[in-house]
Amino acid sequence: MAVNVKLSVAPAAPLPYAPSEEWIARISQLQDALAVCPADISARSDLATLLEQLGQPEEALWHWNGVLVCDPNSLKAREGVARCRQRSGRPLSPFCERDHAHDLGVP
Repeated sequence: MAVNVKLSVAPAAPLPYAPSEEWIARISQLQDALAVCPADISARSDLATLLEQLGQPEEALWHWNGVLVCDPNSLKAREGVARCRQRSGRPLSPFCERDHAHDLGVP
């Protein structure tokens, strides 16, 4: 008897997935949505999650910070930033706002 299980949240650790055509198409769709509406938190969050799963924490971090620009209280984005900083070797700092601005390229 086969049981299908769907996860409602992203896994905590990056998974060793190789990009498939489906994932590449999804990335393209999300990037297109963000080109039309850069403040689309849902699309940016989905893209960041997908990039994390593909082992690209630096790029995912950029998108998580973009979510925080629109919604500074997003727990999902804050958790994503913490995961990506840890995986990319960036230290977590008590100066979150300064680090957040730095990640976005703001002096």
